[in-house]
Amino acid sequence: MTWTGKHIAVVGGNFDPIHNGHFQLGQAALNALHLDEIWFMPSGSNNYRSVLGLRAEKRHREAMVKLAIADQDRFVFSGWECSEPGSTYTSRTFAQLNAVFPEVTWYYVVGADTLNNLRYWEEPELICNSVILLVAGRTEQVSDLTLRETAQKLRENYGADIRFIPWENIPVSSTQIRKGYAEGKLMQNDLPPGVFEYMQKHHLYRSLNDLSDTEILERSDATPQEMEFYSQLKQMLKPRRLRHSLGVMHMAMLLADGYRNVPVEKARLAGLLHDCGRTENNALNALGHAPAGAQYARHRFGIEDEEVLSAIRWHTTGRPGMTELEKILYVADYVEPFRGKMVDLDKARRIAYTNLDQAVAFAGESTIRYLESRGEDIDPITREAVEYYQKLNKYR
Repeated sequence: MTWTGKHIAVVGGNFDPIHNGHFQLGQAALNALHLDEIWFMPSGSNNYRSVLGLRAEKRHREAMVKLAIADQDRFVFSGWECSEPGSTYTSRTFAQLNAVFPEVTWYYVVGADTLNNLRYWEEPELICNSVILLVAGRTEQVSDLTLRETAQKLRENYGADIRFIPWENIPVSSTQIRKGYAEGKLMQNDLPPGVFEYMQKHHLYRSLNDLSDTEILERSDATPQEMEFYSQLKQMLKPRRLRHSLGVMHMAMLLADGYRNVPVEKARLAGLLHDCGRTENNALNALGHAPAGAQYARHRFGIEDEEVLSAIRWHTTGRPGMTELEKILYVADYVEPFRGKMVDLDKARRIAYTNLDQAVAFAGESTIRYLESRGEDIDPITREAVEYYQKLNKYR
């Protein structure tokens, strides 16, 4: 074989969390072929179960991969998919990589289960024509005979270049890791260096309902100043309102992290302070506390970021043509994890993970129906905002 250009293999997946089996895949590829690098590329897909804290947020998955491979020669972190807004697809990823790096020969390292299900993925023919598939079989998932039959079909149907690589079969999965961690059976050495400690520090794979306020703030990487803001809010807000604020902070960060169009730091600050105008001694109604909160945030907490202040100002009514941070906070306020049982809440959360503009319209429509059912006043700008986003979604 004549080798020209660079030869790079990608080990992909959710890495939720990264474990020693992922390492074995990368090492098996290095041992089998003369490769220049192994890219560990976390999936960019938003995980709905992160809402309640049972799965790690995108930024945490990235951080754990970086920790795990920090001292490994030829192991490289790639944020290619995580940098993309919303969900990503393998076919699109490799089409882009080939276009941007035409001098590179790309390999995709997969397990037996992935190869067996590849025909059900988005555009499997494009995947097969974009990369060389390096397959490490796992006999506890797919039998050797089934695996080779699947490979032959992919070769016949899509012209796939599939090569089997030897590896030491480790029957471990992220699902097993999460389960063992939740049951207290996971040990530090069961994971790559630094990952176990990171999971503990950020209270990952635990329901937010089981976390204290401080633990939620630590999971969110709150700054010392934001910890002080929390202490002040604790004196101002009722416990239920304070917990709601932490839920909105968590959800706003999830959306900012998922869409990658707003810094998570801005989302965290806006979420934490969004209800600072709804103090126990404040007689303002549900509509009045938002503009009051923007003033509180500016004068009492010293916030000068106009984007954050504007998001707090409009988080109850919304408005036509909102900024991305305004939309994120508006939606997060509606779908945060500590909300009680609301009609279509689960649906609203799933929409929020796929299309933010649709989520704004959906939350606004639901809010109007709720207020009408109670005979309460509806701010005209809320109706304007809903009509704006309904039309925006209709003509896209």
